[in-house]
Amino acid sequence: MSTTITKGIIASPGIRIGKAYLFQTGKIIIPKYTISENDVASEISRFELAIEQTKNEIKGIQEQIAGNLSKDTADIFTSHLMVLEDPQIEEKVRKEIIEKKKNAEWTINDISLELINSLASIEDDYLRERIIDISDINKRLVANLQKTASPSLQSITEEVIVFASDLTPSETALMNKEHILAFVTDKGARTSHTAIMARALEIPAIVGTINITSLVKNDDLVIVDAVHGQIIIDPSPEQIDEFRRYQEDFRELELELAKLTNLPAKTFDSEEIFIYGNIDVPEEMKIIKDHGAQGIGLFRSEFLFLDKSLPDEEKQFLEYKRVADFFDPAPVTIRTIDVGADKVYAYTNTYRERNPSLGCRAIRFSLENEALFKIQIRAILRASHYGNVKLMFPMITTIEEFKKARRIAEESMDELRREKIPFDEKINIGLMIEVPSAVINADILAKYADFFSVGTNDLVQYLLAVDRISEKIAYLYNPLNLSVLRFLRQIADVARKHSMPLSICGEMAGEPHYTMVLLGLGFRHLSMAPIYMHQVKKLVRSVSIAECVEMVDSLLKLEDTEDIENMVRKKFKEKFYDLP
Repeated sequence: MSTTITKGIIASPGIRIGKAYLFQTGKIIIPKYTISENDVASEISRFELAIEQTKNEIKGIQEQIAGNLSKDTADIFTSHLMVLEDPQIEEKVRKEIIEKKKNAEWTINDISLELINSLASIEDDYLRERIIDISDINKRLVANLQKTASPSLQSITEEVIVFASDLTPSETALMNKEHILAFVTDKGARTSHTAIMARALEIPAIVGTINITSLVKNDDLVIVDAVHGQIIIDPSPEQIDEFRRYQEDFRELELELAKLTNLPAKTFDSEEIFIYGNIDVPEEMKIIKDHGAQGIGLFRSEFLFLDKSLPDEEKQFLEYKRVADFFDPAPVTIRTIDVGADKVYAYTNTYRERNPSLGCRAIRFSLENEALFKIQIRAILRASHYGNVKLMFPMITTIEEFKKARRIAEESMDELRREKIPFDEKINIGLMIEVPSAVINADILAKYADFFSVGTNDLVQYLLAVDRISEKIAYLYNPLNLSVLRFLRQIADVARKHSMPLSICGEMAGEPHYTMVLLGLGFRHLSMAPIYMHQVKKLVRSVSIAECVEMVDSLLKLEDTEDIENMVRKKFKEKFYDLP
């Protein structure tokens, strides 16, 4: 019996063992033909009927999800309805049918492909993941035009693990948890709506495996280990026994950890640690809160900038208010847009950034487009009236950048006062430390900022000069490199000296192996995805600050990253697995 092990991205945690089911929707056949002038009216009517039918289907899915899960999760499909109700898109379809005499399927597919191609050129994973949403809408519209039924996962009546090239949010939403143990896809990322649905349904899922559907066959026995991100095909009897024990241990651990949800995150020596959540879209806020988050440490605002038209102040305000109101009085830290000109303007293809990581991105882009920046700041300020909102600027590299950004925020406050629009007059304005220059100048930045938040993903990348998505040099991207630890210690020391509130919101904060390291370095506010919140809290409640400081002092005396990793791993196993 052969064993194949492949890896992917954990979208929703868990361990499952079962039979493989290859879900193939098949290619959409798009009929392409021209119509006569006499048929134009009926073709437009056919298009309008398909739009209405598709909207009704999506509203039906929303109602089902709202009943089974929550309204916030159901709101994932609001973006689908917005596309279907977009007058510009509808007008474009009508124009194509009238002027080019193309049938409706051909017209809709071409417009969808145009939007998909513009998104495909973007380097940001979150923005690229919106492609599947557009594909979902296109597939439904074409099916309704042709009056054909698409294959559905609802018809599965036995326990299986689903393997697919990709799954749309609606396909995931309609999964039957009784029969679908887990799913694995070739494509996808943690920020996709499909991944969000999996977490809401609590179905273990691994995405982005690249080629899993070419490795697995129907009825193969497989193990999905969505804890370490691996899939084992045709496991040995010993592996099956091992993972069954592991699965049972994981279930017991989850139940045990879930009891911590409403307990304080306090160390043995009574030091309080604050655990916050990171969210990409408002629909994730209930999941975050259900895992015991004490607020939002990082609310990424990029999701609002996906449409062909940039979001106005009112649209942004309503989304920020929604999250602020939900968590009030807990804090919600909203980061201003952290994308570049190549992404925001990708829909019109007017600008192409040669090196996005070092180019006009984040705060640089905002300061260069002050009108757009001020709209976002005004929306965030208005939302601050409805909750404990904090305003945060990304990728500050110079003192001048932060001063200018803060000045624009203060100008926006003056405008709102003149317009008699309420906002929190005492709103905290801070910055993300994610480049070496911000670390070196942290003592000066502390004079102008109300708080610091460390973004370790970029900080490690820029400090070590490593492209974190490059397979060739991925081994160099390591948060436990001595230089990273020294930088983190330096940031914590500056924050302590200046009584500056300090948090950390990169992936390092949500990795339980690093919890003791961060506590020992001086961090007390950790913001993360919900997957590991309970585990991090368990670690916190199982250690003393004194022993964490002692461990970090020992780490900082080591030179080789491998030696640092070994010490951290050893301490983690002692504290995590040996706990009663």
